[in-house]
Amino acid sequence: MVDKGKNTKQQILETALLMATATSLNDLTIGGLAVATGLSKSGLFAHFKSKENLQLAVLNHAHSLFRDIVIEPTLNIEDPLSRLVMICERWLDWYESQAKTCIYISAAVEFDDQEGPVHEKISRDLAMWLGYLTSTVEQAIKANKLKEDTDPKQFVYELYSLYLGTQSMVWVGIEDECHSRFKQAFHSLIERYSA
Repeated sequence: MVDKGKNTKQQILETALLMATATSLNDLTIGGLAVATGLSKSGLFAHFKSKENLQLAVLNHAHSLFRDIVIEPTLNIEDPLSRLVMICERWLDWYESQAKTCIYISAAVEFDDQEGPVHEKISRDLAMWLGYLTSTVEQAIKANKLKEDTDPKQFVYELYSLYLGTQSMVWVGIEDECHSRFKQAFHSLIERYSA
C-alpha cells in the first residue's frame, strides 16, 4: 500500500520494480500494479499512459538505483583497479534492497527478441555499463595495474560472465549468498591479468 506521506511516484516505481523482478517485466501491468499499491487503475494510467511506458519507467528507476548504489560511491577512488574491485563488490547485490533479482539479467533475456523501446533501453543501458567497465579496465592498464597486453573487452567479457554465473548459481545452491565463488573467480581473473 502506498504511503501518502512519501513521494507517491517513487513508491509506485519501487513496487513495480519488485513486481517485475518477482515475475517478469513483461508480466508487469498497470492493473496488477494498482492492486499491489492500492491505487486506482485510472490513477496509475494517468501516470504512465501505457504498459510500455510503465516498463520504461521501471527501467529508468532501476538505472538510477544502479548508478546511486554501484557507480557514484566509487567515483572518488583514484586507483582504477581498486575502483574496479569496489564496483564489483557493490554490483553483486545492488538490487537486494529493492528487487528480487537483477532486472537487467531477466529483462535482457526476456526482451532479446522483442523489438521496440523497452528492448532498446535495455540494450543501451547494458552497453553503457559494459562500456564503463571497459573504460575502468583501460584505466587500470594505463596505470600499470593490469598487464599492458590485456584486452579490456576480453577482461570485461570474463567479468560479466562471472556476474551472470553467480546470479544464476545462487538460486540453484552452487553459489552462496555472499557470492564466494564469484569473489574467488574474480580474484583469479585479476591475478591472471595483473602487471
